[in-house]
Amino acid sequence: MQNSQNNGSPKPNFERVLYTILYLILVRFISMVLFVITITQFIYSWIGGEPNAQLLRFTNNLSEYTKELVLYTSFNSDEKPWPSGEWPTV
Repeated sequence: MQNSQNNGSPKPNFERVLYTILYLILVRFISMVLFVITITQFIYSWIGGEPNAQLLRFTNNLSEYTKELVLYTSFNSDEKPWPSGEWPTV
């Protein structure tokens, strides 16, 4: 007979389900923002010869934030990303 003991993996609770839904919505929003930033960087580098440094820093932090979202929603991390946790800095 198999014993049903906790083997260290976290069980989803109602709070985690709500945060996961919120974070998945944020991932979709981030993909739209990334699309706009990509077009903007392309135009900026075409006209000015190089990409915008402020947008480069922002997208660097945005990519780290997206990584945290993916880690949390895929149960690879229990640390909640922003808005519950801190905004990542690179």
